[in-house]
Amino acid sequence: MTDLCKQTVLVSEGADMYLTTGEAAKICGVKLNTIKNWIRSGDIIAIQTPGGHWRIPRVSFLQFMDKFTTPIVDENIDVQFSRKRILVIDDDLSAHELVTGALEAEGDDYELHSAHDGYSGLIEIGRLQPDLVVLDIMMPDISGLEIIHRLKAPDTPLINAKVIAITAAYDRRLVINRIKEASPEALLFKPLDITTFITTVHRILADHAGQNKIIQNRT
Repeated sequence: MTDLCKQTVLVSEGADMYLTTGEAAKICGVKLNTIKNWIRSGDIIAIQTPGGHWRIPRVSFLQFMDKFTTPIVDENIDVQFSRKRILVIDDDLSAHELVTGALEAEGDDYELHSAHDGYSGLIEIGRLQPDLVVLDIMMPDISGLEIIHRLKAPDTPLINAKVIAITAAYDRRLVINRIKEASPEALLFKPLDITTFITTVHRILADHAGQNKIIQNRT
C-alpha cells in the first residue's frame, strides 16, 4: 500500500468505522463499480446494510490495500478533485442509508461523507468544507436548524456551503416557518421521494449563485 493511501484511510478513522464504496473508490483512485467487483470477488470484505448498500470496515480495507498494494491512479486524481463533496447528517439510520444509497447510485459524481448526529456533523463540516450538506432537522443535542444558522451566519467561512433540509414535521407550521427563515437551499419532507431528492441535488449543485430556493409541496 502507498503511504498516501494508508494516511488517507487513517486520517478520518475517528469519523466512522466503515467506508462507503464511494469513499473506497476515491482512496484507491478507481471507479465505483471496480470496488463493487472487488467486494463480489471476495477481495474486499464488506457487509451489506438492510437497504442493500455495501459498507467496508476500515480494518478490512487496510488489510486489502496492504495485501494488494493498491496504488492511487494518477489519471483519476483530477476527477476526484472535480467531484462535488456531499456530507449527509442524520441520526435516523434508515433515513441516512436511504439518502447515501441514492447518492451512491449516481456513480462517481459525488464524494460522499457521513455523520450521525449534529455535533459530529459540525466537526465534519469544518474538516471537509463540503459543497452540499444534506441534514435532518430533528436531531438531539445540536439540531439541523442550529447547523443551518451557523452555516448561514455572515461571519462563517462556509457561507458557500449549500443545504438541503429534510424533516418529517410537514404538519407543524411553526417548525416549517423556522426552517424557511433559516434559508436552506431546499426543504424536503419525509418519507423522502428519491426522484425528487436526486433532482434537487442536481439543481442545487448546478445553481452556483444559490438564488433558487426549492420548497417541496405536500399533496
